[in-house]
Amino acid sequence: MERIDAPLLWLIRIALAAIAVSDLLLGRLSVAAPRRSIELYQRLMARFNWRVSPIDEARELRNTRGLGAVLLALSLVLLWLLL
Repeated sequence: MERIDAPLLWLIRIALAAIAVSDLLLGRLSVAAPRRSIELYQRLMARFNWRVSPIDEARELRNTRGLGAVLLALSLVLLWLLL
């Protein structure tokens, strides 16, 4: 197996840290304000000419909050592994 050069390794670590921080922010948004997170997704999809709406809003809010907590936990694990 080939060794990775030190500068490339640092670039990979910085990229993973940036992903972890952005996921941390998105996870926090989904846990704290799931309705706002859903609206963000709807606006994003509207740019691609897709209309997205939940069938059961209460269930969607609950799922968004739960998956936001999972995303938050995974991003914390990634940050911990990088440090």
